Amino acid sequence: MKYEEFEDYLGKLVRYYAIENVKSRRWEESSALEKARMEIDALLSEGLETKNHELLSIIETDNNQTIGYLWLHIFPRMEKQGFIYDFVIQKEYRGVGYGKASLGALEDYARKLGVENLSLHVFTHNAVAVALYKKMGYEVTSMNMSKQISNK
Repeated sequence: MKYEEFEDYLGKLVRYYAIENVKSRRWEESSALEKARMEIDALLSEGLETKNHELLSIIETDNNQTIGYLWLHIFPRMEKQGFIYDFVIQKEYRGVGYGKASLGALEDYARKLGVENLSLHVFTHNAVAVALYKKMGYEVTSMNMSKQISNK
């Protein structure tokens, strides 16, 4: 990812993460943006230079256009483990194979870095992403469950 892309990406990521946490009923809307910003700032404390984090642009090669982003964390204390914090393809490029190709390329890249296992989190209401990850061989390893018991 280029430095000039980072701030725009970060702003969109914070907004998206806040919205998804509200949809999943983890956070109240009134505090969601602040919580999202705090969590992401803590993870990327040095921005693009944060050690063990790779922020990658997904480039459509025919027109040299950035069509998405991937954020990979390689755990320094957990041998051979990686975590995909974010994976996004711009809406106009979805549904034509870029997601599958990009995830496959990320897996190849991580493998070259010595990673043997990749994990990620996906909100269950994101059915398209869940389907892609399952198609690519990702399996559910744990599950959070929630029930609203108030009359809100």
